[in-house]
Amino acid sequence: MSAKPRILLVDDDPMVRLLVRQMLQADGYELIETENGRAGLEQFIGAEPDLVLLDVMMPEMDGFT
Repeated sequence: MSAKPRILLVDDDPMVRLLVRQMLQADGYELIETENGRAGLEQFIGAEPDLVLLDVMMPEMDGFT
């Protein structure tokens, strides 16, 4: 059996994370979540996700950075 595709979700809005989590987990994806760009970067390096979904407008470090 192959592993579930791993998605990193980076968004500062907890409601957005909740909705996206529910949809992606229902479709069988493994989800890694974080609430800001810096933590997202650390998770990206450590978890090596297959896909990254990130909010562009976040405090401290935005999605473009």
